[in-house]
Amino acid sequence: MNKDAPCPCQSGQRYRECCQRFWASQQQPATAEQLMRSRYTAFVLEKASYLFETHHPEYRQADELKALKKSFKDTQWLGLEIVQIQAGQTEDNVGMVEFKAHYRHARQTYVLHERSTFVKVAGRWCYTQGEQLSQS
Repeated sequence: MNKDAPCPCQSGQRYRECCQRFWASQQQPATAEQLMRSRYTAFVLEKASYLFETHHPEYRQADELKALKKSFKDTQWLGLEIVQIQAGQTEDNVGMVEFKAHYRHARQTYVLHERSTFVKVAGRWCYTQGEQLSQS
């Protein structure tokens, strides 16, 4: 991906100033929203290792890395909308981000509407789980 292109997470920043820095320079997301956006971008760019590493170990599935890689097949992520954010700032230890992720899978277009929960572990934000609100 071109580092000067708009970031796939639709933050309004260039990719290199936004999500790219989290896997290129080992910088950590400072907020739950930054982690959520970087995870969305990781889905777009098929960065399974980043998704695995940022998922809280207690919430991972047994074959999660393999399942992530399989999920990339025939899926094209089209856009992200942040609906609501609760806490999850630099001074917080928990946060919630509600979002809508638009994607195409097997020639059908869908919207994943989810409320994701994040916790800070040893100073790093981790995704725990999401409550799916609707999918259309």
